[in-house]
Amino acid sequence: MTLGLTGTDGRKTIWSKEPCSKEPFSPLLGSASPNTSISRFRVFAVLVAVVTTGLFTSPALAAAAAKTKTVAFSGHYSGTVSLLINNSEVMISSVTGTGTGTPSLVGASSVAGTGSASATAQCDPFSGTGSITGAASKITLIATKSSSTGCSSGESGPVTVTFSGVAKITGASGTAKGATGSLHFKGSFKLSNTSGSQSGPFSVTLSGKLKVKR
Repeated sequence: MTLGLTGTDGRKTIWSKEPCSKEPFSPLLGSASPNTSISRFRVFAVLVAVVTTGLFTSPALAAAAAKTKTVAFSGHYSGTVSLLINNSEVMISSVTGTGTGTPSLVGASSVAGTGSASATAQCDPFSGTGSITGAASKITLIATKSSSTGCSSGESGPVTVTFSGVAKITGASGTAKGATGSLHFKGSFKLSNTSGSQSGPFSVTLSGKLKVKR
């Protein structure tokens, strides 16, 4: 479109105004074109690739992964368990024993623990806390009623009690410092009776995969 105006001095000014482009301009993509959507997709894909690559090769994440390793724990212990049985209430007053666990974590070591249960059936859940202590390390654990069970071979007289469950690590120090995870345990103990104060021999095996610091 051409426009003209005459000024007070008689001179005529003429200029041309071209239609404005309807295509938007992007500083990243340039003027829009039939291939705009394709170009935008390509740019988006490149940005995603760059960000993702940076994320998974982050020095912080790589360092964190390098600081831990998985160690298979295996241990066997035997000793004495002492209980106070009062009708349906059972107090596990002490568990003490010795044995050997994975050398890199505890090696020759001792176990100790306490717990409680309600004896209302042949098999009942129990809970308790315990520890595994080596020459240069210690691992503390907790077992809950939702993951531990004990079963008696009878209601009176000499009985054998079998037990099993999962104990979660709540702390670790020394050569086992930073250890996390859970240990599966399975064992048994013998009692001469099912009431009053009772003590008897026990044995237990523990196993599991733990995450530990390198």
